[in-house]
Amino acid sequence: MLTGKEKEELILKYLPLVKSVAYKIYKRLPNSVDINDLVGYGILGLVEAVNKLDISKGGIAYIKLRIKGAIYDYLRSLDNLGKSLREKEKKIKRAIEELTSMTGKEPTDEEIARYLNVSIQDLQKDLEKIAFSNFLSLDELFSEGRSYEEFFPSNEDDPEEAVLKKDIREKLLQAVKELDYKEQLVLQLVFYEELPLQAIAEILNVSVARVSQIKLQAINKLKSKLSNMF
Repeated sequence: MLTGKEKEELILKYLPLVKSVAYKIYKRLPNSVDINDLVGYGILGLVEAVNKLDISKGGIAYIKLRIKGAIYDYLRSLDNLGKSLREKEKKIKRAIEELTSMTGKEPTDEEIARYLNVSIQDLQKDLEKIAFSNFLSLDELFSEGRSYEEFFPSNEDDPEEAVLKKDIREKLLQAVKELDYKEQLVLQLVFYEELPLQAIAEILNVSVARVSQIKLQAINKLKSKLSNMF
């Protein structure tokens, strides 16, 4: 087991990692979320990881996962996407489909707002809240009823861990390949390139609302496919 001094040294060593993880997550969140809160909860995750860490097993992957886990737990506690916003999400989706059918092209955010009789500012605020909830939904697949340790054991030299990670990666890649091209592209731009929805909308030449819809469709498909695999 680690001594008190060793724990303090590890916590200080990995504080920059906490900030790095927190800022990467923060870039995808609405302005209402405070970066300092993410860092604070990340530090709590770091402390918890260090207290449980077996020095003989290394464990930087485990530490990083505990940091992310603590931040995600905090974000889930903020996620209050209630019934009224769920209804707005459905109306936005329906508006996109009806406008596309009427005009034969993807509607702009302005056209969607006008069709729904709301201001563009209110539409964008709703999309921001919806995106926040969707951001958490894919992570929940790997945390509901399962600990991070089950998916990523702390022993980095354990051959069973390597097999487990390889199996998860293969299943995830297979599930992604079964998505259509635009869904794959949106997920890549969101989770790999870490671009905001507005930037992705400009790249694809569609509305932010449409990007949000594609992202939700892709995440729901992945959750369904992966749930059946495990």
